[in-house]
Amino acid sequence: AHGSGRILAPLIKVIKMKTFKYSLIISSLLVACSVQAESAVTIYGRIDTGIAYDNYGGDTHKDNTITMQSGLNTASRIGIKGIEEITDDLSVGFRLENRFASDSGALKGGLKGNKIFEGCSYLTVSSKKFGEVSAGRISGISSGSGAYDLQFFMDSFGGGTYGIGLAPVKSSRIDNMITYRTPMLAGFQGTLQYSMKTEESEEGDENTSDVDKFYAGGLRYKNGNLNLVAAYEETTWGKKVPAAAKGTTSKKIATIGGSYRFKPVTVYLQGQYFDGVNKLDGFSSAKNIKGFGTYAGTQFWFGLSSWQSMIYYRDYKVNTINNIEDHKAHMLGIATKYLYRPSKSIDIYIGGGFSTWDGQNAKTKKFTKDHAFNIITGITKYF
Repeated sequence: AHGSGRILAPLIKVIKMKTFKYSLIISSLLVACSVQAESAVTIYGRIDTGIAYDNYGGDTHKDNTITMQSGLNTASRIGIKGIEEITDDLSVGFRLENRFASDSGALKGGLKGNKIFEGCSYLTVSSKKFGEVSAGRISGISSGSGAYDLQFFMDSFGGGTYGIGLAPVKSSRIDNMITYRTPMLAGFQGTLQYSMKTEESEEGDENTSDVDKFYAGGLRYKNGNLNLVAAYEETTWGKKVPAAAKGTTSKKIATIGGSYRFKPVTVYLQGQYFDGVNKLDGFSSAKNIKGFGTYAGTQFWFGLSSWQSMIYYRDYKVNTINNIEDHKAHMLGIATKYLYRPSKSIDIYIGGGFSTWDGQNAKTKKFTKDHAFNIITGITKYF
């Protein structure tokens, strides 16, 4: 408890950058957690700061940039998690996670900037026999983030990397979510998710047709060094959601893939089908985007250190906001990154990527073809 107390001061300073009201809420929670001797409570996090060079080309004219950024390797965050055993089989836990920008100290508060625990916020009831149920703000199973993510087993970067288009089509962190995950049975494990209202700030009541709702189901099979995954996610658009923020049909993402660890390399493969997507690559708004994507990646291991590489291609058709139907578009991206780990809690990284993609100018409505090259380097400290 005394160790947790020593960590409170810098945490409260970060939170005060948002509002004094929020700092009082967080400090009260941390103090409450620190005195619960009978519960296992942990403060954890990571800070990632690096330099990015971006070189742009194509129809959309953008200046080349050199910038300091947070989250080039992994998102900076600080969180609190805890668990208490009720019986030998049953336990209750929680996780609260804040995301922030290490280069400026700014909080990342979701769409409206008002979420302290933008990373996640949920309670969990776990049974060794029957699995676990969680409720709150939770990441989708194909989001590349969070405890229930399945992209981790299909993507050498764990859900994409820095750069335009260098990631599969994904979901995100979602409000009002219920998640059930089964125990591992004969190598199989299932996950089901349902959100009553994907974004709390939306107009409309939960569990009505006025708001966006989210459904997902996934199955993982593990056998030694082999992982196989099938995942399906769907978002039904709410009636009160502005037309510019949704597609003309429900958003569907189906993904199959997996990985196998040879020594000393892990190979990753996946394929995707998507429909009802309303923005992608250079299309900032569309009535509907439908198509497929294929992905391959590798991760070579050198003790604690590793070298990650990936190539991703997607081909799709766009129904544009100015009523052009079935416009053909595509994206191709490649990326690589080396992570030197002098210890289990430090990443020193350098990497780069190249991608080319189609799009549409939001003002002129002309179709565009663009490309970008980037180089990144930085340090991540875990705690």
